[in-house]
Amino acid sequence: MKKTLGTEPSDAPESKVEVFAPRPRRVERQGVRTEPYTRRLPQIRGGICEYCGVLDRNLPAQNQYQLCPHFRGIGEMRCSYCDEAKNPVDVVLHAVLNIAEHPTNSDELVVWCNSYECSRKHETRFRVNA
Repeated sequence: MKKTLGTEPSDAPESKVEVFAPRPRRVERQGVRTEPYTRRLPQIRGGICEYCGVLDRNLPAQNQYQLCPHFRGIGEMRCSYCDEAKNPVDVVLHAVLNIAEHPTNSDELVVWCNSYECSRKHETRFRVNA
């Protein structure tokens, strides 16, 4: 005789119970500091995309990133935090540019160079809590 829960007749065929795995979930992290999550694009190192490399040997280094599919059609990259008096071509040639989507508007890009001052300004701009 089969065990039943009282709702099935005793001669009912056995039913298979399907067990589903729980949906994967992420744990919210509440730490000392919080920054918004954004998608990062490849760095521009000396004017060259770190993923694509040199695409046209006849163009100077400061124009190589404009040929790659990551940055094609965007135009000239400028550090968002450097002083306006700095030549953007010099910054592209002599620095590493970090590029990320804006946390609240994914159509905008935030660009910052690897100088200590610009990196510090970028971190403090998007820090949610102290």
